[in-house]
Amino acid sequence: YKQAAAQGLADAQLVLGIAYTQGKGLTRNLEEAARLYRLAADQGLADAQNTFGQCCMLGLGVSHDFADAARYFCLAADQGDAFAQCWLGFMCEHGKGTKRDLGEAVRLYRTAAAQRDVGALARLGVCLEKGR
Repeated sequence: YKQAAAQGLADAQLVLGIAYTQGKGLTRNLEEAARLYRLAADQGLADAQNTFGQCCMLGLGVSHDFADAARYFCLAADQGDAFAQCWLGFMCEHGKGTKRDLGEAVRLYRTAAAQRDVGALARLGVCLEKGR
């Protein structure tokens, strides 16, 4: 995977990033993992965009940056990634990295829930219970 990742193959960059995150077959290195996720994300790979968004949100291998997290979640969400839709909905619900927009949060949760994302179903239930 290292050779393929070095040649710019986004799927290989994602897989190698996961290996660095988990420390499987090589030394765990969150900074290198985040670098690889970003390379793949910037090539348009939705799974990598979602994963790099999580890195930004949680500060894993990069500085905490909610605005970058929201931007990468949005890129993946626009490609139909339910997990990213749920995370972006959460960020809209709480005003993290983007303006607080409860209507948009509910829309994103509904979109992800339609794909059977359990987290989105739970967040949607909370929003509806609170009358959002």
